[in-house]
Amino acid sequence: MKKLFIVGIGSLTGSKIAELGKNYYEISGSFNLRDPKIESIHSLKYDLTKDNSLERILNDFAPDVIINCTALNNVDYCEKNPVQSKKINSDFLKELSGLSNNMNAKLVHLSTDSVFDGTKETSYVETDATNPINVYGKTKLMGEKYVLNYPENLVIRASVLYGILPKEIKSLDTSSKKPMNFAQWLINQLRMNEKVNIITDELSTPIIADDFANSILYLLSKNASGRFHSAPDFKISRYVFSRKLAKYLEFNETLILPITTKSLGRNVKTASNKCLSSHKLRKMGFNFMTLDESFNLLKLQMNS
Repeated sequence: MKKLFIVGIGSLTGSKIAELGKNYYEISGSFNLRDPKIESIHSLKYDLTKDNSLERILNDFAPDVIINCTALNNVDYCEKNPVQSKKINSDFLKELSGLSNNMNAKLVHLSTDSVFDGTKETSYVETDATNPINVYGKTKLMGEKYVLNYPENLVIRASVLYGILPKEIKSLDTSSKKPMNFAQWLINQLRMNEKVNIITDELSTPIIADDFANSILYLLSKNASGRFHSAPDFKISRYVFSRKLAKYLEFNETLILPITTKSLGRNVKTASNKCLSSHKLRKMGFNFMTLDESFNLLKLQMNS
C-alpha cells in the first residue's frame, strides 16, 4: 500500500481525502489548529509559519505522495496581508516542492479559479492564459509554478468549494482565515432565520468537497501530472445556488436577497466568471455529481 501524507489534514478537503482514501493508502498528515482525529490515521501538529520540522516529519513517514491542502484562502484578508499570503500560498510551495523532489514523492497542490481574471465568456480550460487580479490569485499562481517546476507533480484547480466539516473539527478555529465555506455559512444563517444578501453577478462551478476529494484520488490512481480542473458540468450564480440549496434543505428561500458585487462595497477585485471546464478530467473517465446529488449528500451529512 502506497503512503500518502496530507499537509493540512484538518481542512475541509484534507479531511475528506483522508476519509475517502484510507482504504487505498497508508495515510498520515499534519494540522495546525484542527485535528480531524480520523480512525487509523496518524496526524500531528505542524505550523508552517513557525515550525522548521517539515523535512523531518516527511522523512520519518517517507510518503510516495504529498497533498498540500493548506492555503490562506480568505480573499479579502489576503489583499490586506500580502506578505503573509505570499509566505503561505507561494513561498511554502517552493520549500515543499524541493522537499518532495528530494524524496522522490509526487506533490499534489490544490489551486483556484482565481488565477484567471474572469473576463472570458466561456469556462476556463487548463491551457487558458492566467491573469490574476488580486493578491490571493497572484500568490496561488506563484505556488502553482513552483510545484510544476517538477513535471511529475499535479495541480488541481477548483472553483467554489463547499461541504460539511466532520463533527470533530467543525467548531474549531482554522488558520486559513476563512472559518467556514460558503454553503455552511449560508446554512447557519438560514437556520437562525437571518436574511442574507447574495451576489447575482458571479458565475461559478461549485463543487462539494467529497466530489473534489474523489477527483483528486482518481487522478492519483491514473498517475496524472500537470494541471487539471475539477468542476461539475454546470454554471450557476451564487444567488441561484443559494436559493436552490435553501429549497432543497427546506429553509425559507425568501430570506435570500439579491445584490450586486458592486453594492457589497468590497475593497478587492474579484472575477465575474469563475467557471472551470473539467472536460480534460471527464475525458479520463471521472464522473461528477449533479447538483441534486451534491445537495442530497450535504443533507445526509447534516443529519448524521
